[in-house]
Amino acid sequence: MVLRHFRLVCLASCVVLCFVPLLNGMDAPVVSDGEASALGDQPFSFPEPSGSIEFPGLRETPDRETPVGRLINLEDGPDMDSAYVPTGRGDELELPSAEHFGQAWERYPASKIFLPRLRHAAHHPYTEYRQDESTFSYLPGTGDELGWIDFESTPYQSRGQRSGISTGMGMHLLAGPVVVDAPPRVYDFSLGYQRRDAWNDFWSYDVAASVGVFSDFEGSARDGVRFPGHAVGMLHVSPETDWVFGIDYLDRGDIKILPVVGISRHSERHPSMRFDLVFPRPQVELALGSGRTFYVAGRLGGGTWDVEFPDGQGDVLTYRDYRLLFGLRSPHSDCASSIEVGYVFGRKMEFETESGVATPDDAFVLRFVTWR
Repeated sequence: MVLRHFRLVCLASCVVLCFVPLLNGMDAPVVSDGEASALGDQPFSFPEPSGSIEFPGLRETPDRETPVGRLINLEDGPDMDSAYVPTGRGDELELPSAEHFGQAWERYPASKIFLPRLRHAAHHPYTEYRQDESTFSYLPGTGDELGWIDFESTPYQSRGQRSGISTGMGMHLLAGPVVVDAPPRVYDFSLGYQRRDAWNDFWSYDVAASVGVFSDFEGSARDGVRFPGHAVGMLHVSPETDWVFGIDYLDRGDIKILPVVGISRHSERHPSMRFDLVFPRPQVELALGSGRTFYVAGRLGGGTWDVEFPDGQGDVLTYRDYRLLFGLRSPHSDCASSIEVGYVFGRKMEFETESGVATPDDAFVLRFVTWR
């Protein structure tokens, strides 16, 4: 009877030894006959089940999910969410496009959270000096103050296009000042050709030439025919730095030509920021999430037009100002748009033959811009 009970105990022990490792998520150990005696002299213990994983600087809690990877914003995809990239690390996160910083901090309080990438520019090299853009600008002014409203499109290629012919046009509505007999409106019509290309991995260029008529079209517009263009080269000294140099031929009454010179910084280590410190069109961008960016830019405003006074006398009007702009840019499927507010200073209006010169006060400008 005792022998029978001993056999039952041994059988139950074997069953337990075979099934307990499976319940703990492990394969049952396989022991050969030769190893049985060696193992029999050692105490046998089962490993503890691993129910949690810890990462440096980030602990899992019942209320929060522990990420094992990185959330990477997709470039050139403004309508797409962040992509999940498993890396085996949980201490570095990139702010998802659909979340604000506060929401991400609530979910991953001990993580190192990076700002989102600049989707349209990120760490791309500087290869385009000008691109197709349409603008509406409003500078308030009445009486002795010079008011100015612009509807304008530029004769340049859209972003990513290498070459082609394009047209541009503009209408500019003037209000005041009473001290200068300025026309109520002037127009632009341009036809241009632009080419962008790269000779190799280190050199690229952006050149454009156009012919335009800038006039109020009240009389002969012969003096309003002008030939603006630019020739700009880029030296890509490293994946993060580009040197930019060239000329911008404005063909205006006040400024004929401007040098183009500067540096562009776009580091993969800091993909949320970009510095295009290129005169005369500097710009600094900061990513905000969901493809939106905030930027600060400097621009030269104004132009030159052939005009006719009410008495039939013809003249050439030139207006100039300098603009410091703050913009919020939003991406769309095939373009990007932004709203800008800015400070306008150094304003000057003069004529070629008349002695009257107006220097309006500084003003604020509101602009709506669309890039393609």
